Amino acid sequence: MRIDRLIEPEPTSPADIPTEPWEATPGVEGFLLGFFFIGIFLAFLMWAMNRSLRRIKHNAQNEERSAARNTEDSAVKNAAKGSSAPDATKEQDSDSVASSPSGTGNGTESPTG
Repeated sequence: MRIDRLIEPEPTSPADIPTEPWEATPGVEGFLLGFFFIGIFLAFLMWAMNRSLRRIKHNAQNEERSAARNTEDSAVKNAAKGSSAPDATKEQDSDSVASSPSGTGNGTESPTG
């Protein structure tokens, strides 16, 4: 018996060790565990996406409200100055169409009178 064999065992490679196919695969447990982690990741991803979409929708609503306030404020300022130009032009247009001599208004007037 040689002493060096007792001190240093011969190196074995993984190819030398006999293995069964069921020992080398993750099996049903690994498959289910993988789906579990994928499900957790997907739930987190959906939660983050919903949060982002809610923020986007909320910000858009706030911008619409502020734009509406700005237009109302400008209309109030124009009315306070006495120059409500858009309202005045609408009234003038409707008066001119109703009293047009050619009868192109609402169709009830005749061209002869």
